[in-house]
Amino acid sequence: MSKKINNIAKAIKDSPLQVAALALYLDVDDTTISKWNSNIAQPSLKRLNEVGEILEVDNRELLSSQPRKQTGLAAALQVEYKRLLSIGFTKKVIIKDDNGGNKEVNNPEMVKRLREFAAKHENNAEQ
Repeated sequence: MSKKINNIAKAIKDSPLQVAALALYLDVDDTTISKWNSNIAQPSLKRLNEVGEILEVDNRELLSSQPRKQTGLAAALQVEYKRLLSIGFTKKVIIKDDNGGNKEVNNPEMVKRLREFAAKHENNAEQ
């Protein structure tokens, strides 16, 4: 399910510049531009700005609007985050890295619980 995030394909189509020339100028493979055009992948903000400069279009024209329904997710997620902390979940955990040393990472269980909560919240908002 690839959402249309950018309008780079339209901007290129409206420009006299060919994809091959754009790819060479940006020093990326043609397939990278193709992925941007089909919204399979997205350029970094720096790259998006470079594309806008080259094509001489405002960066806002390169982005597709993503209307959002207001469901209160951010506030509900904050409450759930604090609840999880209060019952003993930690934000970070220590794991062994590839070299046998310790590495601090986001707590995968906390991430999982927050994402599950957000998915349930989204499903409830759709009903």
